[in-house]
Amino acid sequence: MVAGVELTYDTNATAMQMANSIFGNGVTVTGASYSGSNYSSAIYSNGDAVAGNVTPGDTGVILSTGQANRFTNNSSQSNLNTNTSRNTGGDNNDADFNAIAGTSTYDASFMVVDFIPTDSVMTMQFVFGSEEYPEYTNSVYNDAVGVWINGTHVPLSVANGGTPLEAINQSNNINLYNDNTSDQFNTEMDGFTVTMTLTIPVNVGTTNTIKIGIADVSDSSYDSNLLIAANSMQTSIVALDDQVTMQDSVTKNVDVLDNDINNTTGSLTVTHINGNPVVAGQTITLPTGQTVKLLADGTFDITTDSDFETTSFAYEIEATDGSGNVLGTDVGFVTVETIPCFVAGTMIDTVDGPRAVEGLTAGDMVMTRDDGPQPLRWIGRRAMPAIGKMAPIRIRANALGEHGELMVSPLHRVMVKDALAELMFGNTEVLIAAKDLVNDRSIRAVEGGDVEYVHLMFDQHQVIYSEGLATESFLPGPQTTKSFEAEIVEEICTIFPELDLATGEGYGPAARPMLKRYEAEALRKRVA
Repeated sequence: MVAGVELTYDTNATAMQMANSIFGNGVTVTGASYSGSNYSSAIYSNGDAVAGNVTPGDTGVILSTGQANRFTNNSSQSNLNTNTSRNTGGDNNDADFNAIAGTSTYDASFMVVDFIPTDSVMTMQFVFGSEEYPEYTNSVYNDAVGVWINGTHVPLSVANGGTPLEAINQSNNINLYNDNTSDQFNTEMDGFTVTMTLTIPVNVGTTNTIKIGIADVSDSSYDSNLLIAANSMQTSIVALDDQVTMQDSVTKNVDVLDNDINNTTGSLTVTHINGNPVVAGQTITLPTGQTVKLLADGTFDITTDSDFETTSFAYEIEATDGSGNVLGTDVGFVTVETIPCFVAGTMIDTVDGPRAVEGLTAGDMVMTRDDGPQPLRWIGRRAMPAIGKMAPIRIRANALGEHGELMVSPLHRVMVKDALAELMFGNTEVLIAAKDLVNDRSIRAVEGGDVEYVHLMFDQHQVIYSEGLATESFLPGPQTTKSFEAEIVEEICTIFPELDLATGEGYGPAARPMLKRYEAEALRKRVA
């Protein structure tokens, strides 16, 4: 528990003053308007001193579905009110917010700003905090943050659209979430994100229009807030997402600065990892158990734990000149994922009939759903203890149609066919990770002993049949050539010379839409 200390709020700030506060280098503001209650917006300041582990910057703009200056309190205890809520005079049923929420919205507070950028990519640093946490997580009451550029909605997500803002909470993507139910942070909100970033495509040298705001969803109860850091809507520095594929309990060096954009005359350095200030040589342990060490050359040594999972964390960079003056900052994300594979003993359909996966060799003709018999190009194997999240998923016979019993790795994707999938994802056939199909009855994790996982790779991503069930082949990610061990990279790239060593591109798309966990859950609920 910490004492409550108020931020400084200017609730009389005009729309132009708020716009000029949050727009920075490489952008000229030409006009601005605000819609919402006059007490639902403010320029806040003194953030570093009184709420540095909450606010995205020392100063900035706050847009609220309630009263902006209730984001903090002035009491002996922070988070004094467990249900901060105010029904405001903000816009109800704004068409844009209703469209992204899929239902009615209330108490909207938003800005519309005209601006002219000097470069084609603009970023925005922000924090989302809400009283909806944790009770209404993953419910119809998750309040909505919306950004539209030139009339087009820009999704607020992590890792190139992989994780939406509403999927960051105490249960999912916990590295990016701060729980405040024990009143350990100086805010009235029961939960809030780490400092996030949004990358926005813009038109250079001409007037662009952006709409930014927040609204209550389904009802007008329980307040939520959007805090935007001062000068963070800029084009001078862009921290682009990184994706890394690793095995468990290993260390991989990752150069996160390599793909970041620096339009300043200064040099880039990493200043924060997941909201924690860092210097070279310091190691941060993530809530999910992985560690990230900042090295003197600006790269990360990422060490995975024994869990089999996909997780993301944030990092912040700044550009400084020779005198140490800060020229700009931005936030990026690193997503660490594991490798899907079969379990030894699984029978794979081939032109010669079912064969054990561990007995296959390069050149064997395997039956595929889309292209008939195809030659196996590469096979990889690895044994490990079947413990915790590394334990295989057992799919009982006929659990997903007519097929035999099989075991696969937790992240190995299984093809699911359903008419609702076409309505939701544009295809009746989708790929879902085995761990997201677990029902603790016909599909469950099995611990104990050792397990050997096997990877099968073809000229392109394929749907093949294992024990009669449609499952995926190995799909190399966009950072494959930077993420795998050197000998594996060399072997794969010798077989697939079309792979671009600089980008990891050149293999081809996924055979079917690959659902994230929250998407799989949504489909299961609709089907149920």
